[in-house]
Amino acid sequence: LRWYYHCDRLGMLVWQDMVSGGVMRHFMLKSALSTIGITKLRDDKYGFFGRRDAAGREEFILDMEGTVRHLYNCPCIAMWCIFNEGWGQFDSRKAYEKLLALDCTRSVDIASGWHDQGDGKICSLHVYFRRFRMVRDRRAVVLSEFGGYNCHVEGHCFNDANYGYRRFADCEKLTAALCRLYQNEILPAKAQGLCAAVYTQLSDVEDEQNGILTYDRAVCKLGTITSCIPEFWLSLLLILIFAIELRVLPSSGAYSIGQQNNIADRAAHLILPLAVV
Repeated sequence: LRWYYHCDRLGMLVWQDMVSGGVMRHFMLKSALSTIGITKLRDDKYGFFGRRDAAGREEFILDMEGTVRHLYNCPCIAMWCIFNEGWGQFDSRKAYEKLLALDCTRSVDIASGWHDQGDGKICSLHVYFRRFRMVRDRRAVVLSEFGGYNCHVEGHCFNDANYGYRRFADCEKLTAALCRLYQNEILPAKAQGLCAAVYTQLSDVEDEQNGILTYDRAVCKLGTITSCIPEFWLSLLLILIFAIELRVLPSSGAYSIGQQNNIADRAAHLILPLAVV
């Protein structure tokens, strides 16, 4: 549990995935359909999702329940994610009900990205190859994956593979494109009710060179910070420097525990938000 301990200590929120299962049957077909926007297939079609094996389905539920019990007391976990992009998805409503029986205190992303069955309290979307437009839904709308912009930095890669959803020749072009993405799509959607957005991704991961940081964490690919950087990125940068590295300011909240009447403590909690505004 060491990783979760450090998330607790640093104040990082974790959206915890369950381990995917099933077989690779029809994987390319599902990916192709999802790329063109067909993402609402019924998940009781076990064969299409590679879930014909009843024992495998039962094992997934047991593993899910074990994961929740094992990590239940970790404060950093803010959300459980049962299925991701249709990998081994099946009977998601029943899985959701079983998870709620174990933990009704946290949010649940039942089917992240693809093949949402309309259950739960979150509409979770993954958008890469097309422009994101805010959708109307009775639930909270979350853009749980987007971006994936690629920029290769020689000498800081895991291997020779170079995967990403859109490639840029240098860091300056990557930064400009990322600014446009936020200004033209994410911020307008926020004004229309978008509840959360998770950019892909913080760092390069092996073949995937679509991180803001390189695989070795030695290079930040974002170029010169200018006024085009959305407040979101600036706030994260200030939290990283002043709250996590220097530890001179609090990272979140209105006041420290037991200090609600302490004017100096409340003032310290206002510094970072006011700096960004």
